[in-house]
Amino acid sequence: MSKMMKDFWTQTSLSFKAALLLVALLSLSVGIAWGTKAATAATLKPVSIIEGEVLRASDIFDGISGHADRVIGAAPQPGQDMVLNARTLYRIAVAMNLPWRPSSMNEQVTIRREANLVPFKTIESSLKNKMQNNGLSDDFNLVFYNQNPTIILPNNVESNIEIASLDLDLQSDSFSAVAVAPSKDNPLKKINLSGKIERLVSVPVFRTALQNGDVIGENDLDWIQIPVRELQHNAMTKKEDLIGMTPRRIIYPGKFVLKGTLEKPQLVQRGENITIFFSRGPLRLSAKGKALQSGAIGDTVRVTNDASSRTITARVSRTKEVIVH
Repeated sequence: MSKMMKDFWTQTSLSFKAALLLVALLSLSVGIAWGTKAATAATLKPVSIIEGEVLRASDIFDGISGHADRVIGAAPQPGQDMVLNARTLYRIAVAMNLPWRPSSMNEQVTIRREANLVPFKTIESSLKNKMQNNGLSDDFNLVFYNQNPTIILPNNVESNIEIASLDLDLQSDSFSAVAVAPSKDNPLKKINLSGKIERLVSVPVFRTALQNGDVIGENDLDWIQIPVRELQHNAMTKKEDLIGMTPRRIIYPGKFVLKGTLEKPQLVQRGENITIFFSRGPLRLSAKGKALQSGAIGDTVRVTNDASSRTITARVSRTKEVIVH
């Protein structure tokens, strides 16, 4: 400081010095306030949904009309999220001379790219149709090595899919394929598929629990599909083998019916009173009797005639009825 200025400051009164200091402080306060206002002119968007391929300043900040269209970088992949933390946001603001500064290290923005999803069921259905068109006629399921594959497309692209190639090995029941979306002519996305073909078989099961004496009818049956490898070797698969039969013991609903668990209903029970019919040409006679054996329809059983006390053999024809030929 020059001698003149030192003399001036020494000779200046205390009140004048105070006034000068106040003016300086006020000027500094105005500068700080202006700087703070400029630094907080922009605000963050906590979550931003975008559609395009690039990320712009307006996808992150509000209140920056002069910088809104400036490109910051590549957008996340369709269906993906990108999180920008406070440090990244600060660097963007400084690099682009944007009027924003973070108020804490906890500030962040989530950028979400809208997308159309081609779901697993659509991919599986398209592949099954392709296989059936290539001669695979059995009922089957597909077991994928890459479990539940999906394809994600941009939001403005329809969620279609085509099978571009297919390799079937029916000896080992395996497959490999290439799926493209939305079409072969516009293959924006491609996915490799591979796995096993699981052949299915239809088997009858009971709708409700049935026990001995219940005669099985068609309405008692439901049909389920199971992998061939899960079918027991002695499971009954034809309804004709079940209808008209009765369980030897209780069979519960939804269970396979195994050979040996059914029998013909016993229409005649040992010891019960029966009617004996004698038929020869136009002649038809009947008599009362007693069954000495139990039997199903068509079985030959021994019975006694109450009138003569004779023991004879007869064929079971209906409930509590036998015929002697």
